[in-house]
This record gives sequence, structure tokens and C-alpha cells, in this order.
Amino acid sequence: MPAAQFDVIVVENRALSGGYFVLEFETTSASASSVAETRPGQFVMLRGEWGRDLLNPRAFSILHAPDDRHFSILAKIYGRGTARMAALKPGERMTATAPLGRGFRPARRGVTQLLVAGGVGLPPLHLQARVAASDAGAGADTVELLYGGRNSDDLVLLDDFARWGVQTHLATEDGSAGARGYVTVALRERLASANRSGERVEILSCGPTPMLRAVRAIGLDEGVPTYLCLEENMACGFGACLGCAVPVHGPKPYRYCCSDGPVFAAEEVRW
Repeated sequence: MPAAQFDVIVVENRALSGGYFVLEFETTSASASSVAETRPGQFVMLRGEWGRDLLNPRAFSILHAPDDRHFSILAKIYGRGTARMAALKPGERMTATAPLGRGFRPARRGVTQLLVAGGVGLPPLHLQARVAASDAGAGADTVELLYGGRNSDDLVLLDDFARWGVQTHLATEDGSAGARGYVTVALRERLASANRSGERVEILSCGPTPMLRAVRAIGLDEGVPTYLCLEENMACGFGACLGCAVPVHGPKPYRYCCSDGPVFAAEEVRW
């Protein structure tokens, strides 16, 4: 279904560790009905009632959209925009445009999807796991989470994965949770295990660009199907401003993260 613009009100603003927070929104607008069709990896553009201050909306992957009246996002305080959002109270309003972009392919039996997340790259993979866990044709055993951060405060919403029965592999740079080091070390070890057993796997990843570059290189080196949900600055969300160009292979040198992505196959991206 096409995206729509509509007003939303904050239902809950839940603080997590490490400056992360979850915002849940509600709308009564009939034009928001398409949100319930959100696929993992699709996103929403959000703008507060802030006048000339912070004029452009911000893009956020959709964490959950249980019905056509509610959806939530996960964010972290980085700058003025996210700081304003972290201070929102129930009843305050924003404007949303959703769902936007192209998402991940569904989980399926016979292939294990390795969900490689870093930082605020968790939401699309969180939703991928949620959908797999609720899908009788796929199941929680078709996905595994590999989740990395600087320290344990960067690893949030782990209780959800435990509740869904999703196997997790954690890594932190300071060793405060899981293995010490980058999540890409855990990914190489998991791929080695899959190679030894003949297990069919594919990689789905979202996180900081340096992490995505490393995941892309590993996937291509190992010959594993790899899909990256890219993070780019956006001003419109639907291909009008041309501000989120992604270098790609093919007849055109660039595609756009908002309208052609944000999910791209690793071999498409020209890094």
C-alpha cells in the first residue's frame, strides 16, 4: 500500500539504557491504515510541532505496527532532534509519513537468517524476528540475532528476543556483555559453523555504516546472500530531495536510500 501522511499523538515514551528510548504513537486518521502493512526495514518520517526550529522531519525504522492505529520506533539521543523527541510526553503531537521504502525479504523454512544489528540499527531486525516468531510458516528458529554495541547499555530490548525464542549472540567492545569485540567477529564464527555443517544462511544487517561495510565484505567473501538496511540522512523520504544518494553498480551510478531502499543487496552497493 502507498505511504500516507497523518497526525499522531504520543501514547508512551519509554526510556531505556544508554540514551535509547521507545516512542509509541497512536492516530485516528483513516489514512494511516497502511501502517499495519509495514514490512521489516520500512521506515517513517516524523516531525514535531516545532515551528521553524528543526524544520526537516527525521527518518526512523518502524519497530512495531500492531494495527492501523498504532506504531512505535526506537531512537537514541544524538542531537537536537532526538533530544526533543526523548522529552516528548503522552498527548503531544507529531506528523508522520509511513510506511516508506523497501523492506527485507521474509524469513522462510530451510534458510537461517542471521540478523546482524548495531546500535539503532536494531528496529528492522527486531521486527523481522517478531514476524518470524509469529509466522507458523517460518518460526523463530529461522532467525538468529547477532547484536553488538560499545557496552551493555547499547544492547536493548533483549527480553523480546528471549520471549520469542530467538537465539542471540552478543558482542560488546568493552566485554561487558557477550563476547569482547565487534559483532563481525561473532558473524565470522557463525558463518564458519554454517560452512562446516552445510547449513543454508543469509545475512540481514542494519547499523552504523562502518559496520555495514564490514558485514558487506564478509558476506561477499563468503558467498552468502547479504542484505543491508542503510542509514542515510533524508529530508523527504520519497525521492524528491535527492539527498540520500547511494553509489551502486549498474547502468545508473546512484540510487536513493528512501525510494530504492533502504534495503539493498550487498552486491548492489558500490563501496
